[in-house]
Amino acid sequence: MADLVLHVGRYTAQGLRPNNEDRFVVDLVHNIFLVADGMGGQERGEQASGMAADIIPRVIQNRLAAQDQASDAVRKALAEANEAIINAGKTQPEGRRMGTTAVLALRQADQMYVAGLGDSRAYLIRDGKVEQLTVDHSVAQALVASGTLTPEEARHSPYQHVLHKFLGCAGLNEGAEVRPLTPQGGDRLLLASDGLTNHITEEDLCQGSKQFANPQDWVEHLVSLALERGSRDNVTCVVVAFETA
Repeated sequence: MADLVLHVGRYTAQGLRPNNEDRFVVDLVHNIFLVADGMGGQERGEQASGMAADIIPRVIQNRLAAQDQASDAVRKALAEANEAIINAGKTQPEGRRMGTTAVLALRQADQMYVAGLGDSRAYLIRDGKVEQLTVDHSVAQALVASGTLTPEEARHSPYQHVLHKFLGCAGLNEGAEVRPLTPQGGDRLLLASDGLTNHITEEDLCQGSKQFANPQDWVEHLVSLALERGSRDNVTCVVVAFETA
């Protein structure tokens, strides 16, 4: 990937929420990109997503410096963030869980390493096709995987936004799957919170990647579009564009 240049767009909007519990990281020095969507309400959600945005890049850098493989560095960073958020949540009142989703991408050599926990998503837009790289860790999606629900039923299920995996989850035994990806010129890698992905279609992503050459223009358009379509959540999006040098 040495002959590819990265251009990045990033944007977040509070929307109709009283505060913004989303956080994002765009680190072009260490090539780390992240979107986190806090859970637990106001200060708790903000604290959890803020911890993810602080801990994950720092641990990845430390583990890479210690010669860990990139995928192992990502997994360890997510595990450390999970443990730290669990410990921070112990001071919260009973029943008021504190957590955050996280979706991230790390560039290392000629590869990107993508991982997610929760329902924030990563998409690859390549050659007019859109591929979701992450899996939603919702109860509804788990029921789809087991054959109990159809994808259409899951979209309208009350369990669509009930997560069984996230950062701050005491039962996070398996951790996150890390997906390697070899980028190509013209690729767009999109990371976004569900405030965006619940209101944006794959057709929007396909058309927008052609319409907007500048990734900053595109992320601002996508966030505005999600709000226009009725998103009541915080809306956050990061787009990494890979261009031939």
